[in-house]
Amino acid sequence: MADARETGRDQATIVDRGYRHYDGARTGRRGAVRAIVREGFRRVMGFRRKAKRKLLPWTLIVVALASVVILVAITWATSQTPVEELTELVPRYRGYFDFISVVALLFAAYAGAQLLIPDRTDGVLNVYFSRPLALRHYLIGKVLAYATVILSFWLMPQLLLHLGLAALSREGFLSYLGRTTDILWQVPLAALAYFVLHASLSFLTASFINRVGAAAAAFLIGSLGLNLVALFAQEAADDTPGSRWAALLATEQHPRYVRDWIFGVHESVEWIPAQAGFGPGVSLAVIVGLAVVSAALVGWRYRRLT
Repeated sequence: MADARETGRDQATIVDRGYRHYDGARTGRRGAVRAIVREGFRRVMGFRRKAKRKLLPWTLIVVALASVVILVAITWATSQTPVEELTELVPRYRGYFDFISVVALLFAAYAGAQLLIPDRTDGVLNVYFSRPLALRHYLIGKVLAYATVILSFWLMPQLLLHLGLAALSREGFLSYLGRTTDILWQVPLAALAYFVLHASLSFLTASFINRVGAAAAAFLIGSLGLNLVALFAQEAADDTPGSRWAALLATEQHPRYVRDWIFGVHESVEWIPAQAGFGPGVSLAVIVGLAVVSAALVGWRYRRLT
């Protein structure tokens, strides 16, 4: 038996598969976070993936860009009429957030699920954490990737809309840009409010659900369903003491209320929290509080996984 084993060892061969030691720069944790951001952006956008992975995100992006073309075209058409009131009815920077809200909600639901779920279901979390990468850095990288995608989705169409309106302005391109410099901080701040809310809910659902479609659906149903609950509670506010607090469940209303505040619309009563008597500061506090709670729950979930 010993001779047979020795004979088997003698017949073993070593095959060179081409493995080499890495001789490049060691970028450490910052490099690992940057790699997570790049990979997350590519995954959401479908780069280096099959055509079916590109279909949904790029369809939503095309719709968002097409909406800008539509708004600029409508602005040009109304400017040719003698009725100036028609031009004021066309959505501008503030109204664009509502004009594209459904598409943005779909994109937010898809992006969050794509960023978190495949790493768990494909079993690659241990590969990430075998490097000099802590859990918080992994999650920070995912949040930065989500921010890159979502804020670009909000801001790039707004930039094109801004340039289009400037080109159509009767006062001149440069004069219009100089007169509307407040847009340069109002639009990013409003987009940030939407981003924080959507990131909180999207990451929360994607952390506890292991199917991309199911997590996206849970995000959408939860966001819209809470609005309906808040609406019904508001209608019953006169009969049920304390029901006004249910208005705070209208998650999709909070960034819109904060957005109006940023744009200087102080008499906005169309949103459920405003109808319940809450100010925009309360909506901002709800967004921040939801972000803190979601961060704690997502961190707890991933500590259990690792």
